[in-house]
Amino acid sequence: MDTITLSDISFSTLIGIHAWEQRIPQKLRLDITFQTDAAQIAKSDTIENAIDYERVVKAVFAFATANHFHLIETFADQLARHLLGSFPTTMVALTLHKPGALKEAKDVMIQVKRSQ
Repeated sequence: MDTITLSDISFSTLIGIHAWEQRIPQKLRLDITFQTDAAQIAKSDTIENAIDYERVVKAVFAFATANHFHLIETFADQLARHLLGSFPTTMVALTLHKPGALKEAKDVMIQVKRSQ
């Protein structure tokens, strides 16, 4: 199997356990990897058989706008499951970054992998 990755997608959402985090959107960054069969997709050379990157980004933005979680673990799990069900793939791995979550660390991130 092959993989395709979209890296460093930037968006804002309400996320966090503190009251101010539930009122002020924070910037998150996201890397997504999909398992795919590039050889099969290449035979048709059409977007209908491929993972449409533009649709992926729009799906991420819509998910971030519609859903607000306290924990990045919940956000990552639910987003991975959403993407898995929305695109032609059998596996989604993502790394969700919350830079600035701690003043003592440059970044906090979680990596999740979900498959059918």
